[in-house]
Amino acid sequence: MNPGLRPYRCRACHHRFWAPPASSGRRFAFSAGALPLVLIAIAVFWAFDEPRVDELATNEPVPARAAIDPHTLREAQEGDADAQVRIAKILLFGGVQEGDQAAEAVRWLQAAAEKGKPAAMVMLGKLYRSGFGVLQDYGQAVRWIRTAAETGDPDGMLELGRLYRDGVGMPRDPVLAYVWFNRAAAALQVDAVRHRADVARGLTADQLKEAQAQSLALDASQADAKLAKDGRQ
Repeated sequence: MNPGLRPYRCRACHHRFWAPPASSGRRFAFSAGALPLVLIAIAVFWAFDEPRVDELATNEPVPARAAIDPHTLREAQEGDADAQVRIAKILLFGGVQEGDQAAEAVRWLQAAAEKGKPAAMVMLGKLYRSGFGVLQDYGQAVRWIRTAAETGDPDGMLELGRLYRDGVGMPRDPVLAYVWFNRAAAALQVDAVRHRADVARGLTADQLKEAQAQSLALDASQADAKLAKDGRQ
């Protein structure tokens, strides 16, 4: 099959290749004419010695489905909103992110959000914005994030500011973006400080004045609403 060639075994990799025989009494030396044959032999070796796909697979175990402790599950099933949010976080971030786990997390968040849990509203709004675990729906993202922001939740106010800044689900409005970043920063949301500064650089002096006035007005309105609610209880 290979006239004039003989098999050799590489001492480094232990694979065989074909090359002209060594001259009598001397080690084989590559000549200019033999070099192309050696290159062809090496190419053939690599072509037939390519590792198969199954050889590239690792033997590492596949992470198991996120585990939920029975106590938390029982509390969630009984309607505890905090437990429902904890389960949603485990399903989304505690293991393999599978479609059924994401859908289950959305159901728990929906239940907690409808009970008035701001953290669930924010998470649900962010999922709708990204389309992770649900069909992307900017209207639902705005609905839940705005509801959380209007309760005074710092993360909700931060996310609403981002929606106004980026024009997601609503017209882009840097003034209102500043308003909600400003309120979130006042509520000790650390990220809001940087976002507020970024937006402020693009505002005129009049726009900045208007944004700060709106921030104060919303704070006063929220304080009045809280007083009225506390008076009814």
